[in-house]
Amino acid sequence: MERYSQEQTDGEARVIGELATGRDGVNYQPGGECWATAFAPDESRFAWSCGFRKVVIIPWNRYKNCMQSQDNYDPDGYAISAEHVSIDAGFTVTSLAFGTGTPEKELIPKQRGYWTRFDFTKDLILATGHTNGRIRIWDPYTGKLLLELTDHVQPVLALSFAPDGSLRLVSGSKDHTIKVWDMSDDGNMFKTMREHTGPVRSLSWSPDSKMLCSTGDKQKVFLWCMESFRMLRRLSGHYNDVLDCSFSPDGAMLATASADTRVIVWDTSTGEQLRVLNHTKPATSIIYMSGANGAYVRGVTFSPNGCHISTVCQDGYLRFWNLMSEEDEAEVTGTTLEGEAMLNCTFSPVGGAVAVGHGSGNAVFYLAPTMVPSLLHLSRMTIRRSIGDVASSKNILLPHTLRPYLQYKHW
Repeated sequence: MERYSQEQTDGEARVIGELATGRDGVNYQPGGECWATAFAPDESRFAWSCGFRKVVIIPWNRYKNCMQSQDNYDPDGYAISAEHVSIDAGFTVTSLAFGTGTPEKELIPKQRGYWTRFDFTKDLILATGHTNGRIRIWDPYTGKLLLELTDHVQPVLALSFAPDGSLRLVSGSKDHTIKVWDMSDDGNMFKTMREHTGPVRSLSWSPDSKMLCSTGDKQKVFLWCMESFRMLRRLSGHYNDVLDCSFSPDGAMLATASADTRVIVWDTSTGEQLRVLNHTKPATSIIYMSGANGAYVRGVTFSPNGCHISTVCQDGYLRFWNLMSEEDEAEVTGTTLEGEAMLNCTFSPVGGAVAVGHGSGNAVFYLAPTMVPSLLHLSRMTIRRSIGDVASSKNILLPHTLRPYLQYKHW
């Protein structure tokens, strides 16, 4: 872990740490990319796919406290002594995700009449997707291989665990399918969804685990009901392949990043476009419907308080967008080394940092903008989390001016 202490400048994101491979970011070999990074939901661990089959897991809850210092001590003077775990995954890693299970003491006792290979009471597991279509499940504390899932026939580009502790895993592949796996039933694959006509590039669960967003080639953005496994709606508006997606913390919004150089923020209840964040000037047009360009957006992630969106773009910039502002301009930007490619970005679960994976295999941590949300916004998020989409319900009487606010049409 390299650490930085340079001064923050207005409008520029500060680098606060880096996990480095030592490889050249310009002349790197294929297979050495950092295609995925992931934080454990409780921030206890951070997983880094550093290329050439290797995954490193560090104790993030310890390392994050000393990333801005020049030594191995946290702000209280205690040495950072926790060990990292290094895994040779066996195959090139194209995706990864942490899953959190329900603690054993909270489980309803289950009588099983058959032997299982996988202990479904694990509190934390790590899944890795590979170029040969396999998915491997690991113990993040020891690096032990727990289970292997084999049903995809092409690279697994996206993995995501349900946030409700059920250990349901969804996987998206170049074989055009989404598969749903039940870790509590020994990794049984019980559903395949086939609406995509090209590679599935990203998957994201809604915070209440009732919806799933999948994105892929040919402008595809689908919202699925994860109780009936039927498509709720298709979101149309992108001009090119859609590479990433992220739900807001209350599930009311969805952000999608595309090769058309734009990020679109959607209302998940109606499919309406709420915001369009352009990464080029002038804004893109239908010309980006085919072919590559130098400013396609590779990654997008919501901040934990729902006030910011972070994006990484092919032009070499990390951008932070302030949704509380009426201006659709990036509030803060961060740059990469010359020739490096930013491949993905992930907000830490409690905020404060964003991890960015690079083409050289490096993972760089940037200091995220801080903001104290308004009481109105906190109230809105609380209502949406506890009740759902009250604004679209005809059975709930709301003041005329409050309804657009609850639908995120006003900030």
